[in-house]
Amino acid sequence: MKKRFLVSVLLIITMLATLAGCGGSKKTSGPSGNVDENGVTTDEITLSFWHYEDETTVTLLAEKFMEKYPNITVEHRVIEDMSTDLSAAAAAGNFPDVFEGTDSDTALANMYWADISEYFDADPENENLMATIKEYGLGCFDTDCRFAVPMVYWPSAVFVDKAVIEKLNLEMPRTDWTWAEMIQLIKDATVDPGAGEMKYYGLGYYNRLDSLYGIAACASSERQIKGEFGFDGDTFDLQYWAIGEQEFSDLKLAGYVAPQTETQEMEDWTGDWEAWFGATGHVAVFSEGFWTYMNIWAQDGYQEDLGLEIVPYVTPNVVDEPEHNVIATMYMGGVSTSCQYPYEAYLLLKWMGWGIEGWKARIEIYNDTSITNASGVPLKHSTMPTPITLDEEVWAGYKALFPGYEENKVIWDDFFANITRPVPYGWYNIAGYWNFCDQYFNKIGIHDLVDKGTAKAADYVEEATEQANYYHAEAMISYFGPNGYDVLSDEDLAKYQAVVDSFTAQ
Repeated sequence: MKKRFLVSVLLIITMLATLAGCGGSKKTSGPSGNVDENGVTTDEITLSFWHYEDETTVTLLAEKFMEKYPNITVEHRVIEDMSTDLSAAAAAGNFPDVFEGTDSDTALANMYWADISEYFDADPENENLMATIKEYGLGCFDTDCRFAVPMVYWPSAVFVDKAVIEKLNLEMPRTDWTWAEMIQLIKDATVDPGAGEMKYYGLGYYNRLDSLYGIAACASSERQIKGEFGFDGDTFDLQYWAIGEQEFSDLKLAGYVAPQTETQEMEDWTGDWEAWFGATGHVAVFSEGFWTYMNIWAQDGYQEDLGLEIVPYVTPNVVDEPEHNVIATMYMGGVSTSCQYPYEAYLLLKWMGWGIEGWKARIEIYNDTSITNASGVPLKHSTMPTPITLDEEVWAGYKALFPGYEENKVIWDDFFANITRPVPYGWYNIAGYWNFCDQYFNKIGIHDLVDKGTAKAADYVEEATEQANYYHAEAMISYFGPNGYDVLSDEDLAKYQAVVDSFTAQ
């Protein structure tokens, strides 16, 4: 991805004024400098927030924020396409003050996010967040600066249908299961009764197992994997991906994986081209998006009508150790470099994302099921995220939102206890990751090749690792070197340049 220079004069001027390294002395808030006892401006201001969340939910959250800060008006909108919408806003000179991103490369390549280290690091509430946020520097992108914070979090989950396990006379797995135990359950639960009865499949998937395996594969003593494809914060090692990729493809080829919607295989199995495996009552294990539970399975009467009893399990570790890192969908959010009131924007960012007050407001909103969105859906059933704070009061309120929680309390509590170490999918937190996927990984169609049995994942490990390391190093230089944010040390620049030079010399 080549750097696209911002065309808004205001954005450029403000950007240059706010990119003077990480942290530093606290800036006076806003143009007038008039603040209250908490350092918040007393000016009448408007802040804009662009996001990907349920519009009705954000409207109500914004109202709660404005009740606390009556001199601040919040305007918000849903982003349709991040790159297109932000480029247009920059060109028009109406860039948002705060925005969430699904593609961090776009934000970093254009220096859309400002460094908010001074605000984040000085906030005592941030000492009680999920451990990997600080431990792995989520939102710092392997620099010493903080450009973003995880805002919206959905953990990976492996759901199990207790009803299917009972029908097949199998035992429910222990909640702290291993990868091998999960694979064995998938195989044991794949049963064809014959005589015209529907086959039982061990696995139905939205998320491929190779993505889950890459995070679960490695003992912490061997390699601390901080991102997809064996990324440890410095380099990639795709051997971890390859094992999971091959294992998943082998399961598909051997008939352990349920058909996908709108395929001939689905019609042959259920008689319905548009059927979904999660509604059949004939699948034991689901590698699904976490939102599937509240969006679909938790709707009133849904499971009862279909004879389902779905419960969540953490992605199992390959090595039998108690600490679980889980791959996660995590939208990053930051304050824009054009924002005139960065501290107030940080407070809005926190309120909409990880802050305790914002989450207590969310839970109050979610508990009122009479409030529905434009589609007529109660808000807790509209892609409700998971708290990033570890505040006990927030978590007690959050757990109570789940139908079936009390009936399977031990399973749910064990699941929630094991999802406090999220690792984002690569495009959220690794510079250059999406460039690698776009320019190499997806171009060769590796998933289709391996799934069809025409290639082995292991054959691509060396080349793919070299490609991933190159795109990451190139991005780090471009985004954070002298022509970007300029926050890398000479040593880091030399390290990344050596990777680029080695690759281009081949």
